Amino acid sequence: MNSITIAVALLSIAFVHCGHNVNPHFMAYMKQNYKPEEVAAFVRDDLTTGSFGGGVVTKETNDRPVVFVHGLNNEAGSLWKVVKDFSAAGYTSEYLFATTWGRGVEQMNLNVAMSCAHVKHVRKFIELVLKYTGFKQINIIGYSMGSPIARKAILGGKCVDDKSVELGPSLQSRVHTYISVAGANQGSYLCGLPFFDICNMNTGLSCNSKFLADINWFKNYESSYKSFNLASTADWVVGYMACGKKASEFPGGHEWKVDGMNHEQTEFDTAAIQLQMLRESYAGQSKSRPIAKTAQEKKKKEVRRSPTKPKNVQKRVPVPNKPAPKKAAPKKAAPSKKDAPKKAAPPKKTPAKKAAPAKRAAPKKNDKNNQKKSG
Repeated sequence: MNSITIAVALLSIAFVHCGHNVNPHFMAYMKQNYKPEEVAAFVRDDLTTGSFGGGVVTKETNDRPVVFVHGLNNEAGSLWKVVKDFSAAGYTSEYLFATTWGRGVEQMNLNVAMSCAHVKHVRKFIELVLKYTGFKQINIIGYSMGSPIARKAILGGKCVDDKSVELGPSLQSRVHTYISVAGANQGSYLCGLPFFDICNMNTGLSCNSKFLADINWFKNYESSYKSFNLASTADWVVGYMACGKKASEFPGGHEWKVDGMNHEQTEFDTAAIQLQMLRESYAGQSKSRPIAKTAQEKKKKEVRRSPTKPKNVQKRVPVPNKPAPKKAAPKKAAPSKKDAPKKAAPPKKTPAKKAAPAKRAAPKKNDKNNQKKSG
């Protein structure tokens, strides 16, 4: 009993050290700008660690605010180790935010789906952090089942299970970097059959569910800079493979594969990798912005594959210079040369026609005179 008490005490100290509660400054902002029921939904006082984040930043930093979206049967405080490692590495602790979208920590609750209510809650919290911090762009990290929920929150549009609910436009321009950690983006290999809510064919983690089809239909919408997919080959909850695909991959996501780590280890023991992903752009150089880089690579490949294209480019170079000869003087003087021969043509034709009959008439007159004389 003594060891358990000590462990709980140490865990509580870790929570306080990592800021796993709402900062008073953040709380005051929410109460001033949101309804009491909305504040209660964000804070989740019904849970031990239902939310955290906020505070006044007193130092200069290149860090951006981060919104963490936890996974199934977890809550905001479940990410205490990740937050602790972020803070220890110098990441601004006031910029680390999380809320709880589910019922909190539970042993095994399989009657949870990616409902419209969960997606709306996460999206509203993202919008709250954007307004509170005043940043044009923030970072978002989704864990396990929280990844597809976060991606739908960013995508926007209509809810899958309630078409009457419009989430709003895409938030891509407001997200700098998106990271999926052990994310069930293609479903879970445990959902081979549509059992319980978690594996239903509408908003569950079945490979061909409508929800997964909705969020995987588009590409590169999760962020404006870069999106990552952190997955382990030893993940036996989501699985590394599901339905013939990599379970955590998503269109436009850059995979970072680790070996030998189970599902929980991939979520909570990879903070150093997650930090490296977030800080990749700090030098101001984008290594692989999906849309821009893809376009450049396609152009390079097309030039290499088709040797005739450089020749066509050379032939087209003089095209802009074609208007020059049109303005040149010789073309304007051309009509005067044509007018001269037209005026000289009539005198050449008249003497030729008149001279012919004169030569033929002369001998006829002489013959008549000779005949008169001889008579």
